[in-house]
Amino acid sequence: MFEQNREPVQTVSKVGLEPTFMGKVMTFFALAVFASSIGAYVTVRYFLTYFITNPVLMYILFAAELVIIFTAHWWKQSAPLNKVLFFAFAAITGITIAPLLGVLVQTPEGLSIVIKALFTTGLMFTATAIFAWTTKYDLSGLRGFLFMGLIGMIITSVVGIFIPWGSTFEIVFTGLGVILFAAYTMYDIQQLKKYPEDAYIDAAMQLYLDIFNLFLYILRLLMALSNRD
Repeated sequence: MFEQNREPVQTVSKVGLEPTFMGKVMTFFALAVFASSIGAYVTVRYFLTYFITNPVLMYILFAAELVIIFTAHWWKQSAPLNKVLFFAFAAITGITIAPLLGVLVQTPEGLSIVIKALFTTGLMFTATAIFAWTTKYDLSGLRGFLFMGLIGMIITSVVGIFIPWGSTFEIVFTGLGVILFAAYTMYDIQQLKKYPEDAYIDAAMQLYLDIFNLFLYILRLLMALSNRD
């Protein structure tokens, strides 16, 4: 009788300790943000001059980012490779944004702009995530518009390499970028309800890309507004 009563208690205990899908997603998302922050800090602190004087290294890292993203459908279900590449991608993105942050914080208003961008990003990401998780509206219809918007932003960015634009266009462009990735955050947060249980790395990657790009466009928008004053 005693042994029969113990078995259900052990089963409930194991189930209670099993991490949930959302728990895994948010854990890996938070760790990715941390890895990105460490990559940016170490680069700014110790290797900033090296990367600025050797711009080819940045192109190599950008290429590595693209390779990881476009091969994700092959490795995202292959543990532990998916975890290694996920955190490598997060660290690389931190490194690639480090030269911009390093140069910016050396300007009179640079540190203030970075702090404002971080604070604004946190508020916007949280607000859009809460709305997306609690709203009764189905946001899946946004997928096509968001994808076309992303393609448009990429094409415009490439054109901007060869045909530089002024501060007014930069404000408009980065403002649209903020709106785009705020919308992507809402879409991706709501889609979490539809992910299979073993796709937590893929889900965390989507959220990380949302918050990273949101921060980048908010930072650029604040820089453009500051330069215009």
